Amino acid sequence: MRSWTLGATLFTAFGALALLVAAIGLYSVLAFDVTRQTREIGIRSALGATKTTILRGVVVNAVRLAAMGIALGLAAAAAAAPLVQDLLFQVEPRELRVMGAVAALLLAVALLASAVPALRATRVDPMEALRID
Repeated sequence: MRSWTLGATLFTAFGALALLVAAIGLYSVLAFDVTRQTREIGIRSALGATKTTILRGVVVNAVRLAAMGIALGLAAAAAAAPLVQDLLFQVEPRELRVMGAVAALLLAVALLASAVPALRATRVDPMEALRID
């Protein structure tokens, strides 16, 4: 049992590390996207867009990116399920509850990763954004 426990612990640690890397990567992409769209966000603010509308736009973009990644990941996990079946103990390789819980966790991480860039986008001053060029 010791080798199985060690393997499970390593899988958990690498899974947590992968989740952290995914969160940092998504945050980086969203922060870059908000920085790149500073002028556009400034114009929208100048034309009367509310902070809620701007916030919603950034979060929807994050959810869209996360949903595409989750869909691809679920497809890859379903395809690779027979390869890992021998490593699983009392769990089916295509168990819907597990895949659903992982998808929900990844979606929650995406929402948390989008929080800082979304709040930064709401603080864009329209006049400064238009003066950048």
